[in-house]
Amino acid sequence: MLHVLGSLLRFLLDNWRDLPEMQVKTARGQLVLSHPADTGARLDDAALLKALEQEIDAFWRNVPFHTLFLAYEMPIENSAHGGTCSDRAVLFHARLQERFGARLKARLHRCRIKGRDTHTVILVRLGAGDYLIDVGSNWPVMRPIPCFEPSSFSAFGIQFRAFPEGPELHVEMKRPEQQEFRLFLSADLTPQSPEQVQAAIADRYSPRHELPFAGKLRFSCIHGDAFYALRDDTFISGYAERSDRWKEYRAKKLVKASP
Repeated sequence: MLHVLGSLLRFLLDNWRDLPEMQVKTARGQLVLSHPADTGARLDDAALLKALEQEIDAFWRNVPFHTLFLAYEMPIENSAHGGTCSDRAVLFHARLQERFGARLKARLHRCRIKGRDTHTVILVRLGAGDYLIDVGSNWPVMRPIPCFEPSSFSAFGIQFRAFPEGPELHVEMKRPEQQEFRLFLSADLTPQSPEQVQAAIADRYSPRHELPFAGKLRFSCIHGDAFYALRDDTFISGYAERSDRWKEYRAKKLVKASP
């Protein structure tokens, strides 16, 4: 009973904005609440972008980025256990479809990191044009990025800026300890078929591909008011003082470990 009440409470908290428009239907002899086909149709672009930012934030706080499943053979497909770019992008895409239904046109899209076509993002179509959502990265890209105009924002002390160039969108990033922006990802915005994207995702662990995180430990999450990332034996946070504390801790451990 407590489990049922907990699930109901979570559903109500997640969907309280749409409760007035929800419909009661029967499915296999049971009463169920469902979103009407036009749920969210009353939202303009600004409100929808705000709702997407909230979804991105909630997703980051519950679904971490990590490569642990590669080393420990964790079953992560379509689960909240997290994973790398494609695992998280597929999961978030399904979440958007469930949350917004036909109101939001969202599609998976492949793009490049470090010149390699190994990354999966989501493109959403709003009234002004396409926006790129990157929940699959191990960096906190907390806002949908417009594909049709230059933009910039910061999250947890990390700065992002993006600019379209012909058929491509380039996104750059600068961490607090860096002096200048560096290219983060590039996306060729030429439409890709769902079959093309799914085939690339299914083939991502082929020996033909050199993944950016192959053989490396990566773990990123948001907890409280901070972003945290483990990269092999290095700890990084959007807040420089937290990263400095880790460096001091590591230095002390190395001194103690030395003969």
